[in-house]
Parts: sequence; C-alpha cells; structure tokens
Amino acid sequence: MKSFTVGIALALALTANANIGSVSLGLGGSLGEPLVIFFNGGAVNTYLADSGHTASGDSTTESSSTTHETHSTPSKEENAPSSTPPTDTHYDAPPIPSDTPPAETTGYGAEPSPGASNGEIPDGQGNTFNTPSGAMRFPWNYGNADKVVPITPKSKNGGWAMSPDQMCKANSWCPYACESGYYSAQWDTSAKLYNGNGSMNGGLYVDGSGKITKPNPSQPFCVPGLFNAGIKNTLGQSVSACQTVYPGNEAMLIPTVANAGSSAVLNVVPKTYWLGTSAQYYVNLAGSTADQCIWGNADKPIGNWAPYIFGAGQSSDGNTYISLQYNPLYLSCGFKATDTYNVKIECESGYCNYPTGGQCKCEQGVCSVDNGCTVTLGEGAKANFVIY
Repeated sequence: MKSFTVGIALALALTANANIGSVSLGLGGSLGEPLVIFFNGGAVNTYLADSGHTASGDSTTESSSTTHETHSTPSKEENAPSSTPPTDTHYDAPPIPSDTPPAETTGYGAEPSPGASNGEIPDGQGNTFNTPSGAMRFPWNYGNADKVVPITPKSKNGGWAMSPDQMCKANSWCPYACESGYYSAQWDTSAKLYNGNGSMNGGLYVDGSGKITKPNPSQPFCVPGLFNAGIKNTLGQSVSACQTVYPGNEAMLIPTVANAGSSAVLNVVPKTYWLGTSAQYYVNLAGSTADQCIWGNADKPIGNWAPYIFGAGQSSDGNTYISLQYNPLYLSCGFKATDTYNVKIECESGYCNYPTGGQCKCEQGVCSVDNGCTVTLGEGAKANFVIY
C-alpha cells in the first residue's frame, strides 16, 4: 500500500499513469490538517453500484511506475498539524452565530438550477449586514440569483467569506461563499502557486478607491460543481460540514448542513478549478449547525478540531477522488473517536474504486485503511458520505 500526505494548502498534486491521472486533494496544511490520500498497488476492488458485485482488473490496478510529483515539496514542519488560526482571527468568545439559514438538504443528485443573473456586482440588494467604518459593503442579500451565501453578516466580515473579525477593505481581495454544491469562479488569475503569492486572493478585488471588481468578468459568481458526492445523514440530529475558503484564508467557514435523516450535496470542484486544487471539509459533531463553521478552539471539538475531514476533487483524467479520515487535531487534543458517529463512503451509482478490502469507512475509532481512505469515482458515478 502506498500512501502520502498532502500538506500545505493543497500542496501535493497526484501525478500517475492513465489509471490514476492527477488531482490536488486536501486543504489545510500549515493552517489546518494534512489530508492523507491512499492508493493501493495491485488489484483494487471495484464496486459496481448497479450490480452490487466487486471486480478487479487492469483498469483498477496501479502501475509500479506510478509517481507522485509535487509543485513544491512541503517541509516536515509545514506538514505538521497546526492549531494556529488564520491571520487576524481569534475565538476566545463562544461561537458567533452565523445568521445564515441552514443549507437546503434536498437530494444532492437534483439537477442544479443556476437561476437568472445579469453577472454584474450588486449594490447590496437592500441588506442590513454589518459594514464597519472602512469596510466594503457585502454586495448580496439572502436568496440572491447568483447563489452567493452571506457568512456571519452581523460580524465585522459583514457577509464576506472571511473570519468574523476580518473586514473587507480597499486594496485587498475579499472572498465570498456559494450555496452547497456550487463554487466561486472568481480569483486572482495571476496567481500561479497554490502555496505562494496569491493563494489568499480569492473572490472580488477592491482597488484603492474602494471600487469592487470582478477578476473573471466572463464567469458567473457561483458555478455548479460536479454534483457527484454528498452527505447522507441517518442520525437524529443535524451535522455541519465546513468547507475551507481557498483561495482565501483557509478557515473552515462555508457551511453545508445535513439535517437529521436528510441528504445534502457537497461542493466537488472540477479539474478546471483554481490551479487544479480541490475541496476540503471539517465535519462537526452531531447536533452541529452552520454556527459551528468557524476556526474554533482546542477545548471544543468544532471547526479546526472537528472529528472528521472529508476531501473531494476531480483529477485530470475525469475521475473524482473523495477521502475520509479522523481529524488528527481532534484526536491529539484528547477527544475520542469512539465518542462520535461513524462514516462510510457508499457508492450510489456508477463505477467506484475502493481500497483493497472493498470498503472505505471510519467506525468506532478505526478506519478501514490506517489514517483514512480514498474512493475513486469514475465519470458519471455518485457516492455518499453516510453518517451513522
């Protein structure tokens, strides 16, 4: 079994033969947690969701010549788990309510409906969000056609996908969040390194005069993701999955809430997403809501210390890789994996490659593959992170 750790801010791109392709999986690194991706040499069990049978063959075998290349090899220190919050953030007080309605939890396989929008930057749409002196007003209100979602609008960030005590100011980039299943198509097009200059330059740019500009004018604000993975929550309480803002400050601020007994779509970005990077989610305890999509503190198992990390991204060959692991920071702070719910990746339709053993799950403190596992979804396949 071959394994490697994705470190600083989506640090590693997987490069392999035609059976694997390439993808950058896992956010966090120096600000969050390394996401461990696993590929198994030899015959890999392949689950055919339509038939319920397993199969193995050349199409599911990793070549011994497979290589894993990186844009920039992280140092040991960069790979190490970190409890340091993003710049200008602190959460000594109790979590700040988000005031954001829970994400819709209809079946994640539903066809996305982008809605009507003229593509122009709105003027606030009559919102009454907090706009401190010197800060830029958030352009959208709830329920907008652009599918933009305000984040903690009563805090200093005023709706921007920034930490609650950060403000959107002149001469800076200001990220925004999209509805579950959608991703922001606006970022600094001059940025070339996922862990270099420009890695925090997501969203809209505000020039020195306070004018907000759209860096990719031909693109919508929010674009449908692949709609091929979601959360199926079988518990009697809601669970929030908090996506990290990237490019941005990498804090886990963007909520997807799977209500009790319901399903919710996750944003799985395509291979054309920013520099080939992917999405990462910190998944909170049962009973959590959007309010727990914050950085958090080591004394509370939320946000950066949530029990689980999910990863999702598409490779250059069209396959999607989705990953599951216990959060190392959750465990290192003394919280017990046996005290939380279980998770398994379950193929709903299409062709899904599982690790050797034919399953990918973390149950009662033990994962089916040490430190976590990855499932490959062929084109057209769909899968769920089943919480039970």
